[in-house]
Amino acid sequence: MKKKRNKKAIVITAIVMLIGILLVLAGIFGGWFIGLFYKDFDYKNITSNDLGKQIKTDIQVYYDNIDVPDKTLQLLGGLSADDYKFIVLDLSNLSEEDKETYYKSTIQHITIQGTLRAVDEEEYKEVTEALFELYDYLYYERLEQAEAEGKEGFETTFTLEQYHEILCEDVLPYCIEVRSVSSFNWIPFIPTGVLVFIIALILEICLVFKFKKRIVLPVIYGLMVIVPAIMFRNHIRTMLTVNKVTDGLYTMKNYECTDTMGMLSSNAQTSDDVFNWIFDTHLYGAPSVFSIDDDDVGFGCATFAAVTPEGDHIFGRNFDLMETDALLVYSHPEGCYESIGVTGLAFFGTGENAQVDPDSALGKFIMTITPYLVLDGMNEKGVAAGILQVNIDEPHQDNGKPDLPVYMAIRGILDTCASVDEAIAFLDSYDIHSDLGNYHLFITDRSGRYVVVEWLDNEMVVTEHPYCTNSVIAPGEYYDMGDPDDRISTIEENLGSSLVATEQEAMEILDKVHNKQGLTEWSCVYNLDDFTVSICLDADFGTTYTFSVTDFA
Repeated sequence: MKKKRNKKAIVITAIVMLIGILLVLAGIFGGWFIGLFYKDFDYKNITSNDLGKQIKTDIQVYYDNIDVPDKTLQLLGGLSADDYKFIVLDLSNLSEEDKETYYKSTIQHITIQGTLRAVDEEEYKEVTEALFELYDYLYYERLEQAEAEGKEGFETTFTLEQYHEILCEDVLPYCIEVRSVSSFNWIPFIPTGVLVFIIALILEICLVFKFKKRIVLPVIYGLMVIVPAIMFRNHIRTMLTVNKVTDGLYTMKNYECTDTMGMLSSNAQTSDDVFNWIFDTHLYGAPSVFSIDDDDVGFGCATFAAVTPEGDHIFGRNFDLMETDALLVYSHPEGCYESIGVTGLAFFGTGENAQVDPDSALGKFIMTITPYLVLDGMNEKGVAAGILQVNIDEPHQDNGKPDLPVYMAIRGILDTCASVDEAIAFLDSYDIHSDLGNYHLFITDRSGRYVVVEWLDNEMVVTEHPYCTNSVIAPGEYYDMGDPDDRISTIEENLGSSLVATEQEAMEILDKVHNKQGLTEWSCVYNLDDFTVSICLDADFGTTYTFSVTDFA
């Protein structure tokens, strides 16, 4: 009898292991699978008979946030497919809770119910004009690039009207008046499935090898708690410091990503190299799940240095990008300087309109591996730096020096450099690379020194200049290439030759040069003498938050 019971138990635990695997698969593919049963709407073949129809359909949330109240342009079909279209969703009949469910479910599958109707001429014009406002900057960037490259007549061969026609080609003249939104978060199935599988596997081993479960199981289950707690102790410490200041803004004290010297000696050249090194070093060799496409980035930013009437040196910075939450990180690795910097959570797949909720345990865990990729910041020695994109060829130096991606350079500067001169020497000791476009760095310190560092023809060029945006600053053949506009002159006019401004005036200058298409994600004024930073989100310059080191305790 005993032998039969053991066989039965072995079969049962094997089934439980299979259930664990199925739970993991459900977490990954559940939304897509359930969506197969809610496809009573064929967007490719809409006829007049479909108008007024009550529909229930599954969509993967991916939308253009046009500036029309309670309306979006929702993608239908796959991003990689040739037959995708956009349709107007009218969300005015939804509760605020349901609207939030929709907007927070980006890339996830949800089910919507509503009524299909035609879009009248006035509404179609309103929607498409809002679409033009959202994307016209891409046309002007292309035009400026063509002019900079001497391609005269670009505007006559590819007019703005033709560009608008291209934008409208995939916009259906129909609208779904959405009445309800339902979604199910499948992500928790993944860790649950892993846990079920591990427990069943342990039981299976005990049964197969006839271990005494009364002794073995408590020890193993205890180790399952103790070992991860030890392995991830600094992740846990860091997670406990995460504080939500307001929607879209978090603060965190970094205890985990402190291996600056390891980062600098990793010889990474690409963003994939960076993520692989982070996962190898901080997640025990787990394969990286992050990848950044160069179409996903484009820092249309502005920076400047100034001095207050009281003599404090300040650093102003706008960060422009498509939607991302901001994480303010305090870091003080052993043997390095204290620093405060800002990173964007969207690069790590978390935050508003991202797949992972930043308020969840998983979202906070992801935050623990972000500090190497700060995008602007300052350290206790009064050195500040910010990264900005310039639309020219990517840098790939090959001078026999260690390799370093330019977007990891700010972490190295903040941790190891006490002056602008030290920052320049630091950068010159590496071969700088980027697989995500070209960038220049604006660096300043509390002595009043300021420089723009650029990589032109794979040579590092340093120019003393108190401000920059997204065009080349260095004199010569590349001067003003990239994305030139009037922001430089606006900063110059407002700062004057004396470069004197109060912190409030500095924020007002950032207001004047913020992106008018709604792409300014955060604006910071760093005080390099008293080691504080003031930040506002989404061009809301009337609401500012100020932080010092003590706020991260």
